[in-house]
Amino acid sequence: MISPDGATFFAGVPNTITITGGVRPYTLTSSEPSLMPVPQTLDSGSFQVVPANPGVIDAGLPPGSLPVRTVNISLRDARGQTAAASLKVGQNFLTGYGVSFRSNCPAASAAATAPSACAGGQTVVTLTSVTNGNLFGNRGVRFRVVRGPFTFVDPITGQSGDPVTVNTDHSGNATVILQVNANVPPQLAVLRVEDVATGVFVDEVFPISSSGPTATLTAIPNAFSFTGPLNTICGTGSADFMVFGGQPPYTSFTSDPSDLRVTPSSTSANPAVFTLTAFNPNVCLDNATIIIQDATGGRTTVTVTTKTGSASPPAPPPLAVAPASLALACGTSGSVSAVGGITSNYIVNSTHPRVTAIASGNTITISRLAADPVGSSFPTTAGISVSDGATVQTVTVTVPAFCP
Repeated sequence: MISPDGATFFAGVPNTITITGGVRPYTLTSSEPSLMPVPQTLDSGSFQVVPANPGVIDAGLPPGSLPVRTVNISLRDARGQTAAASLKVGQNFLTGYGVSFRSNCPAASAAATAPSACAGGQTVVTLTSVTNGNLFGNRGVRFRVVRGPFTFVDPITGQSGDPVTVNTDHSGNATVILQVNANVPPQLAVLRVEDVATGVFVDEVFPISSSGPTATLTAIPNAFSFTGPLNTICGTGSADFMVFGGQPPYTSFTSDPSDLRVTPSSTSANPAVFTLTAFNPNVCLDNATIIIQDATGGRTTVTVTTKTGSASPPAPPPLAVAPASLALACGTSGSVSAVGGITSNYIVNSTHPRVTAIASGNTITISRLAADPVGSSFPTTAGISVSDGATVQTVTVTVPAFCP
């Protein structure tokens, strides 16, 4: 026995025919071998057939019925017993009309056609549903991912997923949006379009390009300027800016990381909010650039300028040293204080070979060394100079001529 008997198979859709009873091997024939080919010899209980699309249909079909062509399958077993089945092959109305693609992907040139799909891009996929020469509106059509890094979006509800089922419009068109994942390599992908009522489907192979669309990103505000308090200090400070458009995640970069910081380095918020900080008062930035890039490669820039102020720094107080004179005995030390000047790193010097001076902050320590060579005699007055690099103050030190 051959089963199913009297069933309708749709063109392009795999179906299984089962044989029960008899003695193997079986010999099979088809009345339409080009439409529904069958194996000439079979040593198993089933086989798969994929009918072709009939161009000629049975005569006398009622108006509005499914266009079919009848195929008779005959079988003879090893003992000469016979069986037969009558099957119908329905026209696959999805095959031949095909699926059209219209993407937002960049074309290779002005004269070239944009690719069907691309990394990070969106493609409008449209199928025209025609049965027996008629367009059918409000007919359920299911779109399914067979292979590839993409999902479908219902253009009416905005819901995404796999599969997605939509209804044809009054013109018989079924439309979905195909969304490709970002940053994927070039490849061939496969989608399936299936008629919900009959289960008829067709698979469409299409290429995915790695060159995705460049999104338009907008930073608000996109320029910042910080001014220092004095004409010797560059401006510093922090500020926030927002980025609109494109596809998250967004990544930030700065052209001057040693003087300009931006946080966070990456965010999936949309709109994205970033904080920039110019933190070096010793370096003035001239349109330093912050770049924000989205998942599709789209970019926008923010510029940062820091400059000195107009006010001059106050003049430093004059260098002063007190007391201006000291008297030291052998092997003793004394100190004086230095204040003012253009720097606190004072330079000290002694004119006496046995009198030393050491500066530590604002304190100058002066010492009369002992253990002079026997029989030697040195001046009884030493001059200690204290300088800030611009002016010099002198401390007069009275010391013994000889220190045993």
